[in-house]
Amino acid sequence: MEVNLARVIKDIETLATFTATPGNGVTRSSYSHEDKLAKEYLKNEMERIGLKVWEDGFSTLFGRREGKNPDAPVIMIGSHYDSVVNGGAFDGVAGTVAALEILRVFHENNIENEYPIEIIAMNAEEGETFGSGTGVSNSRALVGTLTEKELDTVKNRHGLTKREAMKEYGLIPDLEAAKREKGSIKNFIELHIEQGPVLDNHNIDIGLVEYLPGIGRYKVNFYGKLADSTAPMDTRQDAMVAASRFVLAVNQIVKSLGPGITGTVGELEVSPNSHQFVPEYVQAKVEIRTFDVETLKNVNLHDLLMKEINSIEAETNVEIELTEMARVGYSNPTPPSVMVKENVELMENICKDLGYKYTIINNGTGHDAMIMADFAPTNFIYVPSKEGISHDPDEWTDYEDIKKGIHVMMQLVYKLCK
Repeated sequence: MEVNLARVIKDIETLATFTATPGNGVTRSSYSHEDKLAKEYLKNEMERIGLKVWEDGFSTLFGRREGKNPDAPVIMIGSHYDSVVNGGAFDGVAGTVAALEILRVFHENNIENEYPIEIIAMNAEEGETFGSGTGVSNSRALVGTLTEKELDTVKNRHGLTKREAMKEYGLIPDLEAAKREKGSIKNFIELHIEQGPVLDNHNIDIGLVEYLPGIGRYKVNFYGKLADSTAPMDTRQDAMVAASRFVLAVNQIVKSLGPGITGTVGELEVSPNSHQFVPEYVQAKVEIRTFDVETLKNVNLHDLLMKEINSIEAETNVEIELTEMARVGYSNPTPPSVMVKENVELMENICKDLGYKYTIINNGTGHDAMIMADFAPTNFIYVPSKEGISHDPDEWTDYEDIKKGIHVMMQLVYKLCK
């Protein structure tokens, strides 16, 4: 079984033309005209190889290759094809095209699969479209954790709620119809470019994932009092001083919990942002990553943060407001998403047989595999991204690297479908 690289290149380059920002990266937002064009292209390619093609109640696109046992749980392969504003041609698309090419190769080689195989092509993975905590929507709809409330509250940059944007797109969402039954998926497998430089820096072909870190996010507002830089020190209500103490407190809290967790205050908004005035307002954003399920088992991180906030308020006379930026229906932070160990071992052997250099890599941002891991046996494969760049017009993955990733994924699917 051989991957047709020219066909893969054509897919990726064609999909890159469906953009709202020609000449400035790929902008293919959920429920846009460009989304429709990309979906139509993918539908046509699926139909060419005889797949049964349909969309679920959340506009997720599927293509099914029937198995000898049509009642068996499916092997589901794929990724997303939407992008951030001014993104790249490979993020998400590489995994969608990989799934398509695998079933083309199966079709050309008359491979018999006992288990049905379905391509999933998702159009609402990027959280940027509707704001933090709103991404991986297709997979959340599939597993039944997406809520009607989210459809009616979050808005895109055009001011439309998800439900309104979907209506303009030509779809009335039916979350109940989009749900899959627990046990109906034998395996979910996703390929993605690495959003980091590890593979590229070390000239490694394949990253095999044992788990994807969990994630937690918080927004913290500090309300002080505007004053001139000449104001006496003991009269000040300095929002920046309070925020600075909070930054140090987050660092100390996370360090005290051990190596199973990391945390960063990585974004500050200061007003007025001037050396001539005492800041009256600061907004800080916190990101937490979890690497094991034990670290927070008996710990309430929200309570630890609030304890420090109460202390800082008393010391600085600055009012502080903590807001959780969690996905509706999910904990904040979430635990790590654990992949199927036996399949990781299978892929290690596949890489050895193919002569590909591989490594275990357990990092990265949120992907649909993160959502699917709690619902069905899941595995995730990384291929290199040049200098680790993603979500940018300069995003690039060598096509030969994508071909290697497809080969590994294809061999795994071949073994699992029998």
